[in-house]
Amino acid sequence: MGLIYATMGKHEVAIEQFDAATDLDNFLAVAYIHVSYIYLHFQCGVSNFYLGRYGAAYANFQDTYLRLRGNQFINYEQLGLKFKLFSAEVLFNRGLSQLYLGYTRRGLDDLEQAEKEKVTTEHDVIDHAIRDRGERYTIFSVPVGVLYRPPEQKLRNLKSKEYLGKVKLVVGSGVDNIYTELLDATKCSRKSYPSKISLPLKSTLNAVPIADPPSTLKRRFTAPTLHLRNQAQSQNPNTPNF
Repeated sequence: MGLIYATMGKHEVAIEQFDAATDLDNFLAVAYIHVSYIYLHFQCGVSNFYLGRYGAAYANFQDTYLRLRGNQFINYEQLGLKFKLFSAEVLFNRGLSQLYLGYTRRGLDDLEQAEKEKVTTEHDVIDHAIRDRGERYTIFSVPVGVLYRPPEQKLRNLKSKEYLGKVKLVVGSGVDNIYTELLDATKCSRKSYPSKISLPLKSTLNAVPIADPPSTLKRRFTAPTLHLRNQAQSQNPNTPNF
């Protein structure tokens, strides 16, 4: 949910969701806590940066980098997220946060260190950022549309469960012996036919298409902008509430 709110530009709510997810991780495995904690702090830093909280963003990226423990990247695909977090990206974000705070030398040092840890072609932008001293550049973040999904292996291991039970219709030689069975409970009907079993109707409503997310969190390298919009919701008063 934090990723969705961040994509919508609602970074305040996104940070709340990231913090809530961090608290929930206390009930999970230690190894899972470590890698997910790094990712959540990285995304908190992204949202804080777009809110103009460069000090908080720096603290998030600093914590993220320290918890990488010298690893060049972390692959989150095994946890259901098609995303790799690279140390070069964390260093770049930390350096850019310091540049926006006015710490030019320290910020450029981070960018130069990020340049040494480049891995993908997307990291070539770091060279240009150093040349331009970080002006009019934004940070790395999770690509738009990337969300957590259960790994396929876990989905294959899931077994179907019957929650409603099975309906059994038994017809005797006469109308007096007509009855239905549901979940081992028998309901007899004397001189009447079995009543219809109400099943949930399949919704015929089409899914409402989701508008393309704003480009706030796309991996682009322009000056960060913040678009917060209050979306007014209207409801037809003639529509009955269920």
